[in-house]
Amino acid sequence: MAAKSGSASDRKAGKQKTATRRRAAGARAGKAKAAKTPARKRAPAKKSPVTSAGPRFHILVCIDESSESARALNYAVRIGSGTDADMTLLYVRPVDQGLRSGGLEISVARENLLEWGLELPGTKALNNARDTLVELGYLSPDWEQEYKHGDVQGDPLGDNLVSYHSDEGRHITLKLLVSPTVERGVLDQCEMETYDIVIVAMSDDAEGWGPGQIGRVAAETVAVEHHGTVLVARELEESHGHLVCVWDNEQSIMAARRDAEIASRCACPVFLYSVAADENELPQAEAAVANAEKAIREVGIRVSGKKIEIGDPVEKIIEEGRQYSVIVMSSTARTGLRRFFTSSTSFQVLQRARNSVMIAR
Repeated sequence: MAAKSGSASDRKAGKQKTATRRRAAGARAGKAKAAKTPARKRAPAKKSPVTSAGPRFHILVCIDESSESARALNYAVRIGSGTDADMTLLYVRPVDQGLRSGGLEISVARENLLEWGLELPGTKALNNARDTLVELGYLSPDWEQEYKHGDVQGDPLGDNLVSYHSDEGRHITLKLLVSPTVERGVLDQCEMETYDIVIVAMSDDAEGWGPGQIGRVAAETVAVEHHGTVLVARELEESHGHLVCVWDNEQSIMAARRDAEIASRCACPVFLYSVAADENELPQAEAAVANAEKAIREVGIRVSGKKIEIGDPVEKIIEEGRQYSVIVMSSTARTGLRRFFTSSTSFQVLQRARNSVMIAR
């Protein structure tokens, strides 16, 4: 195989510039809100980087200032409790040409944006999230810190991040990213970096809030269009287990195994569930549960319970799923194309369930 030209940092910088140009173009196009975002072609998911200790597990937590965001962060800490886990906290803010920097020179403010107390959407949320990580013992203030900045046309401060690095190799990044919409910013970030799971803290009341708040449209768009695993966190309660809904096809079985691996990181029990539309489909439902249990056992994880029912899949899953922390569904399209996904059982559950839903890919 021919070697790729340029260093890894050069290639990463190229991705960041591409995403920056896309956001700038979106900003120039105007501030009109769209209820739906057109599907965009995305690059295939890359494998997580491998170190001498093995592959790293990468978590992206998309936050705002809501209580849902705080619960999602706590759940992310449980999933990332191993020393092999890295975490990025992302707040997406709109382009703002009238930023108030409190008299500071912009070039100075960029060096440590989170410490200057600027009146900027997202800084408070990120600071609170950082303090939470410190209180939970997940982050230490004496870790090595690194600051980075990326220019964004039309916004004086642009993209800014601070990364914390521990001696054991853990990386935690707090990022303030500029984008015309929250969903576009999250999807751009997913193109710039590779994540094993993206957690989107969604509140149904966020539609009328200020800039950067994650509402239903933003959360559902990310779940539909991202090619990887997405957890839409709402009313997230810990320690109630994952209800993994399976069908008798390879994609569903692999998604079940994928969730089991994630659930095992936080010691969350896994329960398998399948719904047959009528008695004629019972053999397929039984086969789905059996095949999923076999796939999960092959990676050394125990299934805590199994259940098969007859009825309307969407209604049954929503009703059964109320007693669990997370309802897990598989995507019906490998690439997350909207035209396939939005007519599926998975999307209907995502829209109608009141608790957290994971789309496992």
